[in-house]
Formats: sequence, structure tokens, C-alpha cells
Amino acid sequence: MAQLGNRLRALLGLTRTPDSDKQVISTHNERKVVVGSILVLLLIGLPLWWTTTRVYRAALPVAEINRYASTDVLHIPVFFHIDADSTLPSVAAADIEKAVRTMVKGTREPWGSGAWPVRYSTVVAHGKAPPDTPGHYSVRVARSGNGSAGHSVVDVSPDRTVGITLPKAAQLSAQSVKQSVARVIAAIVSHEERAVHGGAQARGERKPRQGLRSRESRGALKFAPHVSVTLTLLNENPVDGAQVDWEIENAVAEFLQPLVDALQPLTRLSVTSQVLHHAGPPPVTPIARNNATYLTPPMLSHFVNSPSWNLASVDPVAPMLNFILYVPALASQPVRILESEKDGADSVDTNAFSIPQWGGVAIANLPAHTRPGSKVVLSSRELQPHMGVFVAQLRSLLGIRSDTPLASSTVSADGGSSLLERGTSVRVQLASETGVSGWELDALMRQWTIQGRQTAITTLQSLVRLVDSLQNMVVMDAIKTQVDQSLSALSAIDSTPPATIAEYSATTSFASAATAAVLAETAFFDPSMVSMLYFPDQHKYAIYFPFFLPVAIPVLSAIKHLVIASRRRRRKAVPDTTDKKDS
Repeated sequence: MAQLGNRLRALLGLTRTPDSDKQVISTHNERKVVVGSILVLLLIGLPLWWTTTRVYRAALPVAEINRYASTDVLHIPVFFHIDADSTLPSVAAADIEKAVRTMVKGTREPWGSGAWPVRYSTVVAHGKAPPDTPGHYSVRVARSGNGSAGHSVVDVSPDRTVGITLPKAAQLSAQSVKQSVARVIAAIVSHEERAVHGGAQARGERKPRQGLRSRESRGALKFAPHVSVTLTLLNENPVDGAQVDWEIENAVAEFLQPLVDALQPLTRLSVTSQVLHHAGPPPVTPIARNNATYLTPPMLSHFVNSPSWNLASVDPVAPMLNFILYVPALASQPVRILESEKDGADSVDTNAFSIPQWGGVAIANLPAHTRPGSKVVLSSRELQPHMGVFVAQLRSLLGIRSDTPLASSTVSADGGSSLLERGTSVRVQLASETGVSGWELDALMRQWTIQGRQTAITTLQSLVRLVDSLQNMVVMDAIKTQVDQSLSALSAIDSTPPATIAEYSATTSFASAATAAVLAETAFFDPSMVSMLYFPDQHKYAIYFPFFLPVAIPVLSAIKHLVIASRRRRRKAVPDTTDKKDS
């Protein structure tokens, strides 16, 4: 016990015995051993800790992603097959193609910065077009059978066919035939290229100008492989009004299903329906006058009562389009939508309105003889006008342009800015059976191809910037695989005009663009990456400091004491050494 006390006093330096110097040296050595052991553990443990806690980051193909730029021009070929009457002078397809490209080039507008330019390349060949092939169109040229000179007539059929009837004149030269055919083809190509240009400018500008197609471009949905369409019958007040039901299954099968089937190669539309009773009034106060109720355009943006109306989607992933058939309370019927706020403004013929990227609303006023408590079932025939409105709204929300490939018109005498000859009549036959023509399907396919390619590139480049900014973000091999597959799909989209017709497929390009966009967004929104956005480095400091700080303070204090003790011994050893040398 006495020895332990003496040793403690020696460690503290309180006593000095004959053996105190030996005890101090022993204590000093023990401190060295302890501190050395801790340092060795740290030297071994820190690299081991760093290795075991380091996140895995698969190498992304950054150079291949960054080679895509918004200034790169995407060339989309459009094929026209000339089927001319044998009585007309023969014209080489190459001459028509050259004339078309010259005319289209003269109508092009410059693209703004970051607008992802697109160029439509025209390919002209003789013969019949392959049936039901997107991007291939048949041009039938014939001479008018009547005796009058007249003007050219352009008939556009839904099945990707355009007929050009030239006026019956005494002489039709090869040059005049070439110019007439080239003008029609150039007008079709230029019209769609300018529509795409206007849509791209509208998406790229903060305040889109009111140019060609800018309004439709803002209101249309982005491409999605699956879109959920919900049809809802809303009865405002069945207690004081009528109990309303509808034969929606028959109406969908008759009026909407043909359009759904026609769009199946591009996107899958799943249609569901529901009936909501006791919906309650909309959060606006209509104007009551002349035994009717009126809604003005400013009221329409606040008409939908989202908190009270249960409009939840059955598919939480797919984008949703809502189409509401609203039955007002009997006391406020009839309800009309005015074209403007001006006094004496006319009512909208369809009594409906659409909401960009959301859906549409149609107001159904019941017959005047309807009494409170009566039961009303809207038959398929009674739903026909409302379903027609929903079909038109769905077309617009998907981005289907109604003036594709040309609008029905007659070119004025001065010709204006049209590429068609003055006096030319354009007659477009509507696709009444399916609700969408082959021309419109192809234009939508090309539009979604452009959007899909742009979405894939911008998403991949955003992913690269995100990974570079967060060095602790996990990048799994599955994400790299998705990025590689997205780049592979992008490379399948032709960026240069094809040399021959057989080298290009509009369907393949669309499928590649859709695949690239889906894979890029899947990689970007991977759960393993999204979670790291909310785990900064400060969280690590907060976790590890409570563990390492209590250990580090005694170790640093011991090292400090060792350094001080070592310096003291050196100072004491210097006089002893000098005395020995003198002796």
C-alpha cells in the first residue's frame, strides 16, 4: 500500500525519493506506450473506417452525355411518294425534292438560344407509298376533268394521302407540274416545321409570345407512356334537384374508344368513370339574369372545387386528365358560359371549357320540365354532344393539332405568305370514325419524338451535374445501366438525314425517344439518389463528433504532457553532459 502511494506521488511529482527518477522514467514510458497504442489504432482504424463508410459511385459516361448540346439540329425525314397520272408530263423526283427544299428553306425562322432546333428533311420518290406507314405519304396528281381552266384543288384524306388536281389547261409543262407538286409538299412540311418551331419557342421562353401554336404547346401534356383519363358526373344538389345517372359505358365505347384505340401505338389511355352526388356548388358566384345563370371567363379558372370534389386518380404514377360533366342545381339552371365579360356577349356553343394540362368541364342543363326528386338517366345519345366536346378537349390536351397537315381554306388572290398558288382550294376530310387522322398521328409522333429526345438529354445532363455537386451521393450500378441504356436509345435517333428511304423508321425513332426519356427520368429519380439530397455532410459531423471528441481530448492532452516532459528532460540532461566532459 505504501509503495502504491509513493508511486502515485512520484507520478504527480510531489515527492522525490532516491528511486523517484526511475519511477518518473517508468511513468513516462508507460504514457508513451499508451499514446502510441492509441495512435496506432487511429492510423489503422481511420483508413478502415473511411473505406467501410465510403459510398459506392459507379462511373457515369459524362463525356458521352455532355456531347449533346441544345444547338444540335435534329433532322426528321418526311417521305412523299408521287403517283402521277400517266397523261401528265414526267418530272424527276430529284427535281421536285430540290424545289421543295428550296421553298421550305425560304420560310424558316431562326431558332432562339436553347430551343433545340429541328429540321424536316423532305424525301421524294415515285411510286405508291407503303400502306399505314408513319412518315410516308402518297401524293396523287391528276388533271381536272371539267372544261374550265379554274385553279388547283388539294384534297387531304385521313389515310396519309393528298390529292392534287391540276386545272385543265391546253398545255401543262413539266416545269408547271413540278412547281405545283412542290408547292403543296413544301406547304405541308413548312406548316408543321413552323408549328414545331412555335411550340419549342413557347417552351423555351419565360413569357411565350402569342405566335403559332404557342397556346397549344403550353396547354398540352408532355409525353407519357400511360395516361389516366377519368370521366366524372358531378351532381351539385340531388336533394333539391334531380337524381342523375348516365350510360357512360355505351358512350365511351361509341365515341371515345375509337380514339383510344387509334392512339394505342403512341400511348396507353386508361379510361375510368365515376358519379359524385352532393358535389356542392363551385367556389364562384355566377351572374343571374334573365332567368338564367352565366359564367364569365375569369370565373372558369376557379370553377373546379378541388377540396370538395373527389377527383383522385386510380393510378398515382400516370398523369391524369379529368373530364367533368357538371349538372347544376335546378334553381340555377340553365347555366351558360359567356365568351367575354362584355354586356351582350354571346354564350359558348359547346357550353364547356378546358383547363391546360388538367382536363375539361362541360355543363349539362337538364330539360326544363325536370322536377325536384325526379330520376334522370342520360342516355348514350344524350351524351353524344358532351362526349364530342370531351374528345375535342382530349385531342387538344394531348397536343393533336387540328390543322394538320393543312387547314381547309382557299388561298387569296395575292397569295399572301402561303406557298400554295393563289386561288388554290384546300379541302381536308376529317377522320370521323377514329377521331384522329394518319397525318395527325404522325405529327404527334414526331412532336413526342422531339420532346422525348430533349427530355432525355436534359435529364441526363442534370443527373451529371447533381452527382458532381454531391460527392457523397450513391450511384449504384443499376443507375449506370439505366443511363447507358438511355444513351443507347438516344443514339438510335437519327441526327443526320438518311441516305435512303429504307434507312429511317418514324416508329423506331419515336420508340427510342420514349425509351430514352423514361430511362433517364427513372435514373434521376432513383430512391437511392433522392434520399442523399436530404443528407448533407453536416449530418455526419453531428453523428461522429459525440464519439470521437471525448476520445480525442485525453489523447491530445497526453501528447501535450509527453512533449512538455520530453523538453524538460532535455534541458536537465544538457548540464550533466557538460560536467562529464569537463571532468
